[in-house]
Amino acid sequence: MAQRKQLTWTELRVGLFVLAALFLLMVAIFYVTGANFFGPKYRLITYLPEVEGVQSGAPVDLDGVQVGDVQSITLTPHPVDRDHSITLVLRVDRKYQGDIREDSKASLVTQGLLGNRYVTISRGLSGSVLATNGVIPASPSADIKQVVERGADVAENLSVLSDQLNDIVGKVRKGQGTIGKILNDPSLYNHLDSIAARADAMTASIQQGQGSVGKLLASDDLYNKADSAVSKFDDTMTAIHDQKGTVGKLIYDPAAYNNINGLAEKGNAMLADVRAGKGTLGKLATDDALYANLRDASANVRDASAKLNTTQGSVGKFFNDPAFYDNVTGVTGDLRLMIADFRRNPKKYLHIKLGIF
Repeated sequence: MAQRKQLTWTELRVGLFVLAALFLLMVAIFYVTGANFFGPKYRLITYLPEVEGVQSGAPVDLDGVQVGDVQSITLTPHPVDRDHSITLVLRVDRKYQGDIREDSKASLVTQGLLGNRYVTISRGLSGSVLATNGVIPASPSADIKQVVERGADVAENLSVLSDQLNDIVGKVRKGQGTIGKILNDPSLYNHLDSIAARADAMTASIQQGQGSVGKLLASDDLYNKADSAVSKFDDTMTAIHDQKGTVGKLIYDPAAYNNINGLAEKGNAMLADVRAGKGTLGKLATDDALYANLRDASANVRDASAKLNTTQGSVGKFFNDPAFYDNVTGVTGDLRLMIADFRRNPKKYLHIKLGIF
C-alpha cells in the first residue's frame, strides 16, 4: 500500500500566496476596466435585428460610461417582426437604475471602423424608471456590413477616378488638350521668353533714362520743377501772410473788409429801396403801370405787324402788293436812266430860253 504524501507548511504557504496574488490581480483588472463585479445588479432586456460581432460579456455603456455587460444573446422565439429577431439580456449595475428610463434607447456601437461591437444606452430624461426585466426600446444602428459595403463603393469610385486621372495625365503627356499644349508646346515657352526679353530691355531703357517713364525715374528735371513750384508756392504763402499783394490785403487788411462790408450794406439799402418802389429801378420792379404800358405797346406792335402782313394800307401794300413793287421798280429804273442821260448830256436838261414881251 502506497504511503500518502503529506503537505508541508512551506508548500501550503506558497499555495496561499499564489491564490492571494491571483485574487489581487483579478481585483486590479476589474478596477482598471471599470467593471463592478461585486456590486448589486439587475437585468434589462432589449431586442435587436442583428448582433453580428457582439458576444456574451460585451460591455454595456450608458452615454459612454460602462455600467454593465451582456449576460446572454438568444434568438427570439416567434418574433413579431425583424426588429425583434435577437433578444439581449443586459446585466446593469443597480446604482445606474435611476438613469435608465422609458425614453432611453439601446443600440449597437462599433469601436473604431473594424473594432468590437458593444451595447450603448442613452440616458433617460423623462418617464418612469425601468424595473428589473424591463424592456429598453432599440434604435437603429449602422450595420458593419453596410459600412464595409459603402467603403467598397468608395474604393470602386476612387479606382474609377484614378483611371480617369491616369487617362488625363496620359493625354497631357501626349500634348493633347489645353493643358497638354501648355506643358509640351515649346511655342508658349518661346512667347514667354520673348516677353521676358522685351520686359528686360524695357527695364534697361528705363534705368538708362530713356522714354517718358525713364525720364520720370532717372531725370532730376521733374523733381527740380516740382521743387521750384513748391518753393514758389511757399513764397506766395509767405507774401500773403506778410499782407503783401491783393490777396494778402484782402485776407489781413481790415480796410478791405470794411469796404466790402460797406458795399454790402449799400447794396442791401439799394435793394430795400427797390423793393419799396423808390427810384427808377423801384418803379420798374414794383409799378404795374409800366407793365400795362409795355403790354399795350406790344399789342400795338403786334397789330401793326399783322397789318404789314396784309395789303391793307400803304405800308401793307408796299410790303405785300406786287403791282406797287413793280411800279416802284419801274420809276426807279426810269429815274436811273434819266440820271445817266443827264450825266452824258447835261445841256439837254439845262437849256434856258429867254423871251422879251
